[in-house]
Amino acid sequence: MKLSELITNDNGRLSTTAFIQFFGAMLMAGILAYSVYLDRANVGELFTTFALFCGGGVATKGFANAIRKRGEGE
Repeated sequence: MKLSELITNDNGRLSTTAFIQFFGAMLMAGILAYSVYLDRANVGELFTTFALFCGGGVATKGFANAIRKRGEGE
């Protein structure tokens, strides 16, 4: 898998949603790792936020795709 496949659509064009989700997750993972390295007290809260961000992005995308397919079927 190429890195470009993570941030593009099936047709090869850049996907804004995928770009934001991918680099947002990378940024949050970096912040989480840095907080663990510094032994901050808010690591648990950051991990919860990170998990909700990643899970919420997938759930939102799946919900939007389901609604779009249902609309195309009518």
